[in-house]
Amino acid sequence: MLAALSIAAVSCKKENSELATDGQVPAGNSLVARFAPDEVKTAFVGGTYMWKKNDNMVVRSDNANGYTVYKYTGEDTAGEAEFVPNTDDNIVYGQNSFAIYPGKVSGSGASAYPKEEDGSLKPVLKDTYNWFDGNVEAPMLARVEAGQPLEFKHLGGVLKVTYKNVPPKATKIFVVAPVVDAELLAAGKVTYKTNSTMNKTYNWTTEGGGFDPAEIPYVKAYDHSGTYKMTVSLANATAAQRASDDGITAYIPLPVGPVEVDGKNVYPRLEVCLAFADNTPVPGSEVSANNVQIERAHIKPMPAITLTKYSVEVVAGTDGSNATTNGTGTSAKFNQVRGLCWLDNTNLLLTESNGSKVLRKYNKSTHVVSNAVTLGGSAPWQGCMKDGVYYFADKGDNKVRSWNTSTNDVADVVTTGLNNPMCVRFYGNDAFVVCRNGSVVYKWTGGFSGTKSTFFDCSALDHGTDDTNWPVALNFDTDGNLLLTMSTAKGTSPSGYKVYIISPAGEVIAAVGAGTKSGNFGALKDGAASQATFGSNMNGLVYGPDGAIYMLDDYTIRKIVKGPSGWSDAVVMTILGGGNSYLDSVGALCQITQTPQDLVFDPENSHVLYFFDWRYTLRKVTISE
Repeated sequence: MLAALSIAAVSCKKENSELATDGQVPAGNSLVARFAPDEVKTAFVGGTYMWKKNDNMVVRSDNANGYTVYKYTGEDTAGEAEFVPNTDDNIVYGQNSFAIYPGKVSGSGASAYPKEEDGSLKPVLKDTYNWFDGNVEAPMLARVEAGQPLEFKHLGGVLKVTYKNVPPKATKIFVVAPVVDAELLAAGKVTYKTNSTMNKTYNWTTEGGGFDPAEIPYVKAYDHSGTYKMTVSLANATAAQRASDDGITAYIPLPVGPVEVDGKNVYPRLEVCLAFADNTPVPGSEVSANNVQIERAHIKPMPAITLTKYSVEVVAGTDGSNATTNGTGTSAKFNQVRGLCWLDNTNLLLTESNGSKVLRKYNKSTHVVSNAVTLGGSAPWQGCMKDGVYYFADKGDNKVRSWNTSTNDVADVVTTGLNNPMCVRFYGNDAFVVCRNGSVVYKWTGGFSGTKSTFFDCSALDHGTDDTNWPVALNFDTDGNLLLTMSTAKGTSPSGYKVYIISPAGEVIAAVGAGTKSGNFGALKDGAASQATFGSNMNGLVYGPDGAIYMLDDYTIRKIVKGPSGWSDAVVMTILGGGNSYLDSVGALCQITQTPQDLVFDPENSHVLYFFDWRYTLRKVTISE
């Protein structure tokens, strides 16, 4: 029978050690990991790890009796602690004999340990955590061998990670500790090891090409190999926490360093990032620290990682009031605005598709809203300026029309061959029109007086026999690639609910999106280009000064960021929107109605974006790096 276990927790010096911005960690005390006389406790109180009354240690034996529970019955203390067995089960030493501390078993209560039918006791171990308050609870694991002290691979320090401006759809924080194998390193290769179970280790080398996706490489907290990976769930983080100036702070347990350098336990490298539900890192969230020394009972804070902040305010229009009324700021009223376009660096044009079909003008300096011209027609939609002329789609009349800013004349430009035109754009001297119901993008070489051709036939994409691909809005990047949002008539086409990047030759470079319609804000998925989903109200999009695509979607503004290989491995992220309501605020706290319309960047300020919300207001987004 295994005797009572005597364990001592040695007090430690608390140092003001921080991870510097260059990733280097100041030198500190290393942790000696032995069962006796030095040991650490996972409850963190006042800067020291403490023993806690009624904590359990579970010993798994090779014999049929399974698990033996040892209990600490003293008071919370940093001094000596005695764990006594709850049963008289014999411990049979062998390959599968190990101790888990703190240990949990099935059942509840301090003294209730119900056994399974076979007489064994089953420990319950966590592999994800939700820590926002600094309390730490993580199991430690030690092999049990006859005549040998228990040597735990256990929690030695805590990494304090703070993210500010956490995106609405970020769901977790990853901390990975790659382990460097000296021989592989000498051969020009680096090995990272992870454990998905206690007895199976997956290996990855730079030469091997990466993990097998089927082998989910997430280490559980009791991993006692020379490896570590921890997932901290943000599932319970509120929109207020995400947008708070304090950010979200997670305390992430780190076992004793996997490498001993000059007698100190060191993590050669820690890699930290935010991630979406599909485990894709949030762009801009990746940070790393080198040579992290683990000190017992010590928190190592990293400098706060501040992501881009997006703040929204109404600059013109009356919330919920649908009319054509001139005025200043929120005293003005808009009707159903479908398109936005800059007349010059100061005045923004807003195309109203309802009422008298008036082209409105907003002065960004004075916030004055006035009428530019009455467009008439059936349903003016999105357009653009070219050489002093505003060209726009008239969706209801199946035309392209224009307003000459010099003569104030409104005229028809294209009157035949269009089926539900939605958007007019120029690239260079060439004109492009997207026709939703026609499922096509047309091109006029040299402008509308030139030769018309089919630039991109959306009906040629897979859509089945009972649905139609509906191209909605278009724009261009600086390379002349056409950016196109695609929905469908019935919501079933696998080619719909994607953003297409199409080369100047009319060939698809990339299709961003899984091709599945999401019905509301909660269902929208961020992440890898092949996994992200879009809603039923994909609207305007624009190529941003930072090289990303910004687009309007159900209740949100989404951002598509190029990956290392370009658009093919882009990442989709929601930057604004936290539900199905209406509220000016920051990031996840901002509320956008279901069908926001067009959006444009300020021509004089790359950190300002405007969009029209379907509560009949013009809203300004300030981007703070």
